[in-house]
Amino acid sequence: MNLSGKIYLYFIILLICSAIIAAAGIYGFQRLEPAINLLNSSNTQSLYYAEQMLSSISSRKDLNKFEKNLNLAQKNITETGEKEALDKIASNYLIAFKGNKKVEEETINEIAEFAKINRQSMEHAGVAAKKQRTIGIWIIMFPSIFIWIIGMAILKRLDRTCIKPIQELNDVIFEYNNGNHMRRCPSVSVSNDLQKLYDGINSILDNK
Repeated sequence: MNLSGKIYLYFIILLICSAIIAAAGIYGFQRLEPAINLLNSSNTQSLYYAEQMLSSISSRKDLNKFEKNLNLAQKNITETGEKEALDKIASNYLIAFKGNKKVEEETINEIAEFAKINRQSMEHAGVAAKKQRTIGIWIIMFPSIFIWIIGMAILKRLDRTCIKPIQELNDVIFEYNNGNHMRRCPSVSVSNDLQKLYDGINSILDNK
């Protein structure tokens, strides 16, 4: 493989690596979704427990069912405010089941507040996850895009200032050795050093 081919290969490898890094980062952010789903699962369970408690207290039947769901809800606390609401429910539900209208209404309101906390948590978690995922993807993609742009700019400059002049020099020598003694290096180069090299090669060929 010639010099230009090697340089192109190295830059292609660099760009591929940056693309792999970006893809790995995006995959990492996508992995946030299972964690969000797990949290939503807990919220969904709490909503189910709230529904069962409301059903029981509204009919004032099946105290055991109410206590079972209250106990499960207390073991499934994940959000701020849930414990306070459940503590109030736990302290009032027996009086509510005995027919005290005022306490029953307060208990129902606390159950509704408990359910509201979980619904809002699910909504906020979904919005926050989507926002973080979008921001994270852009944070990862921007450096990768930047590397692509810089890499292509460097490659283009190397092609103009290094690869093509060397190829030109190689072509001149190759054609001279194959019988074309009229071919010479160009009189204008991209740099003084290369021009001196061109002039030196041309002088050698002219004196042969």
